[in-house]
Amino acid sequence: MKTTQPETRLVDPSQARTVAGVLGMLVRMVGPYSSLGIILQQARSEIVSLVQSEERQTQPRRMAA
Repeated sequence: MKTTQPETRLVDPSQARTVAGVLGMLVRMVGPYSSLGIILQQARSEIVSLVQSEERQTQPRRMAA
């Protein structure tokens, strides 16, 4: 008998997009060229990358189902 493992997601795409939006707002508030702005941009970039990676991994599973 074949058992299926529950899908484990690294991030919740909806929540990650919200966080990326908030980080973008904070970057605009502090300025994109300030030290904090640069750090916030990097954090936003990492979160967007995680979402894109998660979506690429889940698409083949959805197509196969």
